[in-house]
Amino acid sequence: MIKKETLKWLSEQQDFLDNKIIEKHNLTLDHEIFRKKLIAFWVELGEYANEEKSFKYWKQGAPGAKEVQLEEYIDGLHFIISLGNQINYNFENFNFKDLGYDNNIDCYFELIKNLTALVNSPSNDSFAKIFNSFLQIAKVQNYSEEDLIKTYKAKHEKNQQRQVENY
Repeated sequence: MIKKETLKWLSEQQDFLDNKIIEKHNLTLDHEIFRKKLIAFWVELGEYANEEKSFKYWKQGAPGAKEVQLEEYIDGLHFIISLGNQINYNFENFNFKDLGYDNNIDCYFELIKNLTALVNSPSNDSFAKIFNSFLQIAKVQNYSEEDLIKTYKAKHEKNQQRQVENY
């Protein structure tokens, strides 16, 4: 799915951006920031689902373009990596386990379950479960590691520029 070296790189890139934000806004990485990141992740997941559209049984038409979906997915990836970094998760120890889902609806419900567990008990184990269920979406959608890296780099650069521009 995603190589350990890539996960380590993503973690380092996200840590760099997060440190800029924390320093710029004179924040402390505490439980309140962790909770806000959880909400931000949840919002980004909703934005992704809105573009991916598999839950919209009432609507005909194609899902959003792959590039738009990927950008929304990567927004979620930024926050979930940030959450892992905050609890000192070692991404080099992560092993993706295919959950056997072939659709995003099942992935979303798995994420809801795992998000609740992470809220109630932030730990490496609860983080690994939510991270795994988030990556299951990439597997279901056939997003390649190359797709994820390319989109992450573009969005990461944009996020850094936003900090310069007082976003």
